Amino acid sequence: MREIKHLPDSICMLKHLKSLELESSLLLEKLPDDLGRLQCLEKLHLMDCISLGGIPNSIGNMKRLKRFRLTHCRQVEKLPEEIGSLECLEELDLEDCISLRDIPNNVCKLKSLIYLFLRFCIRVKKLPKELGCLKCLKELNIDGSGISRLPQSIYQLKSLCIYGSRGQLESYGFTSLTMTSRYRASYYVEL
Repeated sequence: MREIKHLPDSICMLKHLKSLELESSLLLEKLPDDLGRLQCLEKLHLMDCISLGGIPNSIGNMKRLKRFRLTHCRQVEKLPEEIGSLECLEELDLEDCISLRDIPNNVCKLKSLIYLFLRFCIRVKKLPKELGCLKCLKELNIDGSGISRLPQSIYQLKSLCIYGSRGQLESYGFTSLTMTSRYRASYYVEL
């Protein structure tokens, strides 16, 4: 897969495909515009696709998608607003997407979201104001991100674990921190 620049449009004809994983597709620049036709897809993992420029708007049609990992995809600058239509999405992992500029407000419509990972998303400066609407959210990792403040609504979430560096979490006013072995030199606080 290292030599592919574009996935063939014909992949969208695999109507019953449940999992699509692309790892270290270093030259992959573009996904098919009709990727959303993969309506049975439950898992979409794009890892180390360092030339990938973006995610097609049609992703909002993937009504069964539960896990979306877009990790180490360093050219992706934004997520489509249609991401808020992924009603079954439980995990959104955007680790090390260093060009990603923000998290769209429509993420707050992801009522099934349990895990939101923004580790090393250095250009993401803020979270959506209504993040507290995500009643299922249990884990938020903002370690190494550019987020300087947490939205007030986040304090409505009970049992949410927020992961980050000691200094980062203390800058938000948290004092009772626990070191985690899960992420090196990382701490968490539980609301």
